[in-house]
Amino acid sequence: MARFVFSAFADEAAKELDAQIAACKANGVAAMELRGIGGRNISEFTPEEAQALKAKLEEAGIAVSAIGSPYGKIKITEDFAPHFAAFKRTVEVAEILEAPYIRLFSFYESIGQKQEVIARLRTMADYAGGHGVLCCHENEKGIYGDSAERCLELHKALGEALGGVFDFSNFLECGVDPLQAYAVLKPYITYFHIKDYCSEMKAVVPAGYGSGHLSEILADFDRSRFGTIVLSLEPHLHIFEGLEELEADGGTVRRLEAGVNAFASREESFTAAARQMKAVAAQAQPVALGIIGYGNMGASHMRMYLNGEHQRIRITAVADIKPNRLAQAQKDLPGVAVFGSAEALMESGLCTAVVIATPHYDHPPIAIAALKAGLHVMTEKPAGVYTRQVREMNEVAAQSDRVFAIMYNQRSVPLHQKLRELVQSGVYGELKRVVWIICDWYRTQAYYDSGGWRATWSGEGGGVLINQCPHNLDLWQWICGMPCKVRASCHEGKWHGIEVEDDVTIYAEYPNGATGVFITTTGEPAGTNRLEITLDRAKLVSENGGLILHELEGSTKEHIFAAKQGFGRLKSTVKEIDVPKLELSQHAVVLNAFAKKITEGGALYAEGAQGINGLSISNAAHLSSWLGREVALPIDEELFYAELQKKIAGSKVKTGVKETVEADMSSTF
Repeated sequence: MARFVFSAFADEAAKELDAQIAACKANGVAAMELRGIGGRNISEFTPEEAQALKAKLEEAGIAVSAIGSPYGKIKITEDFAPHFAAFKRTVEVAEILEAPYIRLFSFYESIGQKQEVIARLRTMADYAGGHGVLCCHENEKGIYGDSAERCLELHKALGEALGGVFDFSNFLECGVDPLQAYAVLKPYITYFHIKDYCSEMKAVVPAGYGSGHLSEILADFDRSRFGTIVLSLEPHLHIFEGLEELEADGGTVRRLEAGVNAFASREESFTAAARQMKAVAAQAQPVALGIIGYGNMGASHMRMYLNGEHQRIRITAVADIKPNRLAQAQKDLPGVAVFGSAEALMESGLCTAVVIATPHYDHPPIAIAALKAGLHVMTEKPAGVYTRQVREMNEVAAQSDRVFAIMYNQRSVPLHQKLRELVQSGVYGELKRVVWIICDWYRTQAYYDSGGWRATWSGEGGGVLINQCPHNLDLWQWICGMPCKVRASCHEGKWHGIEVEDDVTIYAEYPNGATGVFITTTGEPAGTNRLEITLDRAKLVSENGGLILHELEGSTKEHIFAAKQGFGRLKSTVKEIDVPKLELSQHAVVLNAFAKKITEGGALYAEGAQGINGLSISNAAHLSSWLGREVALPIDEELFYAELQKKIAGSKVKTGVKETVEADMSSTF
């Protein structure tokens, strides 16, 4: 799960630093791999000059991804001492610039000199590592590491002390298939140089126009590597001062003779190369995701993306009605497009999918608008506030060919999946009883006071049932099935100064006669989370992240009538069920499945249409409490809506999100 960060050798765009910065900003490149500035190589910079350079780059908001040094580009027979002395000065420069990597090479005329190459690389790598900088070896024609096999020798010899720069074009120029090289070097790759090579024309070309298989390789890397991965643009499409010194065989002439890569100016060639770098990255991560709503949950999705937890996904846009949140989004992800409304984001053409993380009432109307705009939709929980609204959303989704999902992230937890498997398989017979005490949602008054929309009928549409418990209500029905009757007591403002429920007890009945009890509150600091499911041949108990199975030796239903002793009991075996842990956050796992469904098919953790199930239980509980009687499922949606309107009319706080809960498509956000 890789997050691609765009960097570049900006000296190919311009000679002077200000122009290099301008070129990066104009092309959405957030970092530089520093090589040449003002006609001087970075290896010539003093620490004092590095300090001034750092200040300038920080002011411009440009990071340093690596030092594109020339070290290791001397003959193996040349004196290493002055080379190493210069290298040490550059390590100091890298520290000042906070560059995590120094790119280096493995010496000319060094074939057959493996041990000397390794000794020199180890000397540099150990010194840099001692200063918090990783040396990264780049494959290159004419040096020891010109083939995948010899690069592998170096990595195996130096281990974690040596990173790897994978250069597609350089391998092709050496007659090496990048796909084969990637298969060999994949575990050792630290970052990529983005340039391509056309073998037929014998010329470097913009990414995607050659034989480098860039998008294919980057897509595989995205699916198999966790974290931030730098894509460092090295165009080599137009001659620039100093290139001749970097090319041992006069390759510059060949590049200029090839019409496809000879541009009228540095700026033009850099822009073309940057455009193609983004194009191959987009092919590797084809789901362009927009975040609608940049509050706690929207920003959380961004953090997961920045941590590299997403697959096939790149966040391209954020929408929010609050300017300060849009400013924060741009700070979090420089270059992301921002919009003051959901509609503007949808109309931008920058997204193929959206995740909706707005207040609850807005989920259905925004989802409807997005689906009609041809976008794939992931909505946060709950699906909405009332089922009539959600049913309309589901009907629109059913007419669309877009993927529609809901963020029921707790379905991704292996423990919950195991519970569902044991119950739904029928191995232990029918459900008899389910009791879920889910009282570890403790919240203080400060929490409710933190947002004007919180804990109000007009803004949130409910309390603990609609805010904290949608996941639990979904899991309840997902594991045990939908009940047919509900009787509930929803105590409003019992423990807090709020107008919605903060203490709830639900009694439910199932078509087969089974019963259920669901108890929840936000008023217990030492709250319990215990789920107990009784089946005909077993009992399941989930608490504190564990799962205990009480496996009976026979059927309770049969034993009750067959036993000869009044107090006779079925023997049981108690087993602790071992379940694995998730490696990624639950939300990222669910969003990755959503992206996979879009790109190549597969299963979602929760179809968007399923959001109505848990909400139906919530609505039934509210309605039962308001009316003081049992409520059958499915509920009378018009009756619930009318009763909800009464609550909204008496709401003490008006959030301004909506005047009523009616979906107003002209102001969906």
